[in-house]
Amino acid sequence: MNPVAVTARSFRQVPGEHQELLRAAGAPVRFAEADRTLDEDELVELVRGCWGLIVGVDHVTAAVLDAGPLRVVVRFGSGTDNVDLEAARRRGVRVAATPGANARSVAELAIGLLLALARHLVLHDREVRSGSWSRHTGIELAGRRLGVVGYGAVGRQVAAIARALGMDVVATDPLVREADVPLVDLDTLLASSDAVSLHAPLAEDTQGMIGAAELGRMRPQSLLINTSRGGLVDEQALAEALAGGRIRGAAFDTFAREPPEGSPLLELDNFVASPHAGGATVEAVTRAGVAAVRELFAGRRDR
Repeated sequence: MNPVAVTARSFRQVPGEHQELLRAAGAPVRFAEADRTLDEDELVELVRGCWGLIVGVDHVTAAVLDAGPLRVVVRFGSGTDNVDLEAARRRGVRVAATPGANARSVAELAIGLLLALARHLVLHDREVRSGSWSRHTGIELAGRRLGVVGYGAVGRQVAAIARALGMDVVATDPLVREADVPLVDLDTLLASSDAVSLHAPLAEDTQGMIGAAELGRMRPQSLLINTSRGGLVDEQALAEALAGGRIRGAAFDTFAREPPEGSPLLELDNFVASPHAGGATVEAVTRAGVAAVRELFAGRRDR
């Protein structure tokens, strides 16, 4: 049997049922060795001769598909915007994902980032380590409004946790008609929320959906959380809004370019960065990993 390739770092770094299931399937496995996103040439070399790929956030281009040639690509996580879907369609490559498997983990990180911003946790830690004992006054989340942009599996989990903290929650999602929280349009959400958490997919109509104009509609001293896709936000406009005190703070787990080397956001004390770790829990890795392996071999059987 020809080999399969795996680039998803959490899949290979966390032992468990997902790895056992892959070994039991009997296909030789090639794991990416680099602890970072692979470029096209590196990914081409890794998948050469492989029929299947379990991919993380690495970009699967036409050249990568042809190098196998790949017959099945499974995204370890939700969303397939890092895969050239049109090229895959033309080649008859099955593309799948593991939506919902990491929803709870991503939601807990989103709330964790929100708490970190509200209480200056990262700034306090950094200053105490440097010998300072100064305090920065934070805010309580109870009684404040959280606006959830994208009310799918993750957004609903975020809303549930936020309500348990005593927050009022509203949401916006053009694909959702009924929800357990009030549904409003994006402008209303931005103007009425004390914190905004992004959980939308990256597509043509969501690319840069939070730009200078949208940031200008947000409440003064509001907070922005992004654990979805970096391309949803104009990062330069956000840096200017944060530096000018237009909004209170922001925290991102995803960036338009990863890692975000040279980003002006990293120079700001009111910005918290996380290395695309939303799904990096033992529980989420196991759920997503098992689902990915099953999708991989189901795709092979269907051909």
